[in-house]
Amino acid sequence: MKILLMVNITKLQNSYLRIKDFINKTPILISEKLNQDFNASFYLKNEVEQVTGSFKIRGALSALSKLKENNINGVVAYSSGNHAQGVSKAAQIFDMHAIIVMPEDAPQNKIDKTLANGAEVVLYKRHIESREEIALKIADEKQYPLVKPFDNEDIIAGQGSFGLEACEYFIQNDITPNIVLSCTSGGGLVAGTSIAFKHYFPDVEIYPVEPATCNDTEISLRNKTRTRLKNHQKTICDALEVEIPGEITFPINLKNCTAGIAVTDQEVCFAMKYLYDNLNVIAEPSGCVSLAAILSGKIECEGKKVLVTISGGNVDDNDFSKYLKLAKD
Repeated sequence: MKILLMVNITKLQNSYLRIKDFINKTPILISEKLNQDFNASFYLKNEVEQVTGSFKIRGALSALSKLKENNINGVVAYSSGNHAQGVSKAAQIFDMHAIIVMPEDAPQNKIDKTLANGAEVVLYKRHIESREEIALKIADEKQYPLVKPFDNEDIIAGQGSFGLEACEYFIQNDITPNIVLSCTSGGGLVAGTSIAFKHYFPDVEIYPVEPATCNDTEISLRNKTRTRLKNHQKTICDALEVEIPGEITFPINLKNCTAGIAVTDQEVCFAMKYLYDNLNVIAEPSGCVSLAAILSGKIECEGKKVLVTISGGNVDDNDFSKYLKLAKD
């Protein structure tokens, strides 16, 4: 319960004041076809248009701005790509040194963009080596703080700015949302978003959405305790590959979320194609799991007002074409 009190609406609002001048207030998109297809009202918040192409910059700016206030000039982080870009960009903005531990199989465009932001990249073998151990060793050697991708209060508060902006949209347009669908890995985005929505709309139902092969949050919510995956399998949703929810994020999500939802890679490919065909948005696989939950019928939305998270668009052109082809097969 202590954790819940430490990450609250005031912390989100203070974080937003620190970062709002460095981020884009991303748009809410409306698809008439999607609304008609499911007889509901969908509001797609598009983080593809965010700085670095994903929501992760929000949390990174929140965490690094606090560290900079305390005269910290370097950080270590680990990430499959989007947190890496967020931290490296935030470090560039605040003139800090960033060392990022990334898997060798991370999309090359994510590695390249992280390097372009001036960060130092250390590669590791996913599922063989421990990124946490490598990062902790570097942090100890450099005497830099480790900025975790989700288990960090300032990261959660920064990701919550996504929820604050969405709530502001609904309030200004006199809309009461019924459902929030959030892409989920360790749970930072859904935790921050849920704090905002439960403050302004207490009756809203919040659903974390994950790949079916990495559904640790779905299982943990069902078990009401953090549960590590026994059999981890690869997914095209590279940004959502974790084996257990965060220690800080999970209690928040257990309190605020209704249940977890899992979608297949095939369903994600179809969602990517649907989004591109109807709204001309190029989103990465991880960014489309919330839409995939709707299109695959994993959640009943008829007559409801639904926030759909499109969390990022960092996908290679060749991979995007391949995924669109898979959607047709």
